[in-house]
Amino acid sequence: MRLERRLLKQMMGRRYLFGFLLLATAVAGYAMVRPAGHVGFRAIYASSSIGSFLDTVLPGRLGEASKVAVLKVTSGTKYPGFSRAGGSLLCAHLLEMIAFAVLGACATLFLPVPAWARWTMIAGILGSVAALALAASLHRFLGRRLPIGITSFLAGAAAPRGVLLRAGSILMVTWLARWFGILFCLHAVGIHLSIGAALLYMLITGLANTAPLLPGNVGVYQGAALGALAIAGYSGSHAVAASLMTPFVVTMATATAALVGLALYGNRVPQLSRAALRPSKA
Repeated sequence: MRLERRLLKQMMGRRYLFGFLLLATAVAGYAMVRPAGHVGFRAIYASSSIGSFLDTVLPGRLGEASKVAVLKVTSGTKYPGFSRAGGSLLCAHLLEMIAFAVLGACATLFLPVPAWARWTMIAGILGSVAALALAASLHRFLGRRLPIGITSFLAGAAAPRGVLLRAGSILMVTWLARWFGILFCLHAVGIHLSIGAALLYMLITGLANTAPLLPGNVGVYQGAALGALAIAGYSGSHAVAASLMTPFVVTMATATAALVGLALYGNRVPQLSRAALRPSKA
């Protein structure tokens, strides 16, 4: 019992690192959305943290819709509009995919990355870059001929090059920090992976989390985690504990960040809660 409590305490201590990752992600989102309407960082942070928490407890990617709905409440008159905010959110996700895939592509040079994962990351880079280029081209050449909603969406997705570089750099840093956060979490449950093996674990579980169907991607994440640990030579109770505890710590970190986001708008918590849980009514 004492050992279990010690392990839980160590794992929960790592939630602060994942909380920092949410803060950095909000900074990247701030860089993406701010040019659209001078939305404040507080509004972006609340939107990002609440939506990220809902992503861990709701099926699919419903938390992403909540981010846009919460942003409408938190930004008030500075809200850039649903289409513009949605386009900026899509651009941020494409940049995050590129950062993840570039890190994974570099890992293939010295890690035994499965062939399916290698080709998935290559396809992710090419697909994300192509989507950004397509959005920029459509906005540049057809923006004035398309309906205002589509034009606004493309404007959000076709961010200026400087914004893309800043946000992309921040997102790359978050993946690097997440890498070491996972390493520390695994060490807390007795899985003493090397830095390279921890990167492989992050890549395989990250790919498994691309399109979660169940809340928190339950089942799929655990299968991917056990497979990644098996490649590194770990199995049994410690491997099972790692596959269960790591997403739990992430959920606790996002829950803490979401509470901070709500606290920033203490007098509007009911309105924010309704927007987060019923984004179509926001």
